[in-house]
Amino acid sequence: MRLASKYPLFLLITTLVTAGGVFVALLTVLRNSIEREITKRGEATVESFALANTPLLLTYPAEGAKTRLQFNLLAVAKNPDVLHARLADDDGTIIASLEKEEIGQALPSYLTASGAPTTFVDPAESAYHFRAPVRYGQTTLGTFVLSLSRTPVQAAVQRTMTRAFGFAGGIAAIICIVALLWVRREMRPLKAMRITLSEIVKGDFARRMPEDSRDEIGELAVAFNQMLDRSALFFRYVDQMIIDRMIADPSLAAPGGRQQNISVIFGDMRGYTAMSNRRKPHEVVHIVNTYFHLFIEAVAHFGGLVDKTMGDAIMAVFEARADDEPEGHKRRALLATCYMKAAARVLNHFLMIRRAADEQMQVEPREFGFAIATGTAIVGNIGSRRHMDYTVCGRVVNLASRLEGLTSHGEVIIDNFTRLGTGDLVRAEPLPPVQPKGFSEAEKVVPHRVTGVTTEEAHKLRIFLKKTFGYSFLFEMVMPKSLPAGEQAPWCAQAELLLIKIITETPVEHFFVRVDVESGRPLEGISAPAAAAPAAMVHPSAPQRRLTTPPIKPQA
Repeated sequence: MRLASKYPLFLLITTLVTAGGVFVALLTVLRNSIEREITKRGEATVESFALANTPLLLTYPAEGAKTRLQFNLLAVAKNPDVLHARLADDDGTIIASLEKEEIGQALPSYLTASGAPTTFVDPAESAYHFRAPVRYGQTTLGTFVLSLSRTPVQAAVQRTMTRAFGFAGGIAAIICIVALLWVRREMRPLKAMRITLSEIVKGDFARRMPEDSRDEIGELAVAFNQMLDRSALFFRYVDQMIIDRMIADPSLAAPGGRQQNISVIFGDMRGYTAMSNRRKPHEVVHIVNTYFHLFIEAVAHFGGLVDKTMGDAIMAVFEARADDEPEGHKRRALLATCYMKAAARVLNHFLMIRRAADEQMQVEPREFGFAIATGTAIVGNIGSRRHMDYTVCGRVVNLASRLEGLTSHGEVIIDNFTRLGTGDLVRAEPLPPVQPKGFSEAEKVVPHRVTGVTTEEAHKLRIFLKKTFGYSFLFEMVMPKSLPAGEQAPWCAQAELLLIKIITETPVEHFFVRVDVESGRPLEGISAPAAAAPAAMVHPSAPQRRLTTPPIKPQA
């Protein structure tokens, strides 16, 4: 049973039990009060009758006295609560009665016995019996017995019970409604906590509990938010996919490792040292983070794992999944790398255009080289109890790192194992065999350079790029911070339109062309529109000129 039902039910039961106890107590008090009132009235009636009829009993059995006694008895019976009235002489013989057939008979022995109570209740007859002796001095002349009905008492109690039940029902209904509203209000923080926890399970740490309550729930919300702050900070250093995999398969959290077919990606920024020498530290970090944001989005899009970032370099791993197609991990790794390369080139193209217009940007264009190697590696938890990493190690990791060293002109280089079976995704050309450092003559590798993607994949690539280069990315990572608040939204909107134009009109082959990292110019001829090529490939160190193309106008 849920708490939202338990609390109202508990309050209802408690209220009913309490009300029942109070009701029984009040009913008992009421019954006793009515019975005392009837007793007083009955005793007063019999004493008054006995006193008033003493002279007549002195003259009994005179005919006039007998008639007067019967008349006085009938006068008493005018009270609707009187059930019976009898008058007996000193011998216990009834001399006057509401039932004439009783005259001449003896009173029941329990009414005439010595020590018999003057007032008692007969449950069988539902009546109160009152007995009073008729005395003259010390002489007992007779006995008067009056029987009053208990119906008024029972009727009064019944009326009280009916009203009490109605009142209790109304109170119970009000309490239930109030309890439900109160519980619903008090349960809101718990409901918010449940929703927040469900979002945390998905890796979203942006939600927070409201802290407006000053009770224990408010204290819980404060502690919960503090925990979220620490957890959010922690998960910034841990890939969410690692957590998801370990939750799905707890055996992955155990120390040790296993051999598995994987694809490893290495990417590295070109010209990082020169940039870091002329830029402030916080500017260098922001530039690197801007590009890494794009790369991490691409890796996550294809279900990969960012193993680590090392200064200006990034390493990502793609493992085989249960729902993968054959060799699906290397296909996903190859597409993710192409997406990373294209995203970097689109951002560079955009930055070139804005810088050519003498606009000071937070980010400057940077070239990245990427390499992929596919093979068997050891995957598992490496480290100690104090610090442990879920990572990979082996020959394939070293090979990817060595191949990345061949990407001095911003290429995407893949090994032969990655190339096999991916002809439907990318276009690539073989390069002369190389012997990477640390590899023997027999371990020479035939690398391939990616020159483009197929038409179908190009369409998917453009969709991803349009989604990635959205308003939030531009606002947080690219927009000049010196812009006044009123100009920020228009700047982002115009920049987003310019990026869409770049993504739509730039040939996909331009994203993979080799460039000179010093001048930013292509190293081989490419067929491109005259207006697009210079803007796409101009390096910040090259001579710049102001664009003469008209600004892009938002479409209706």
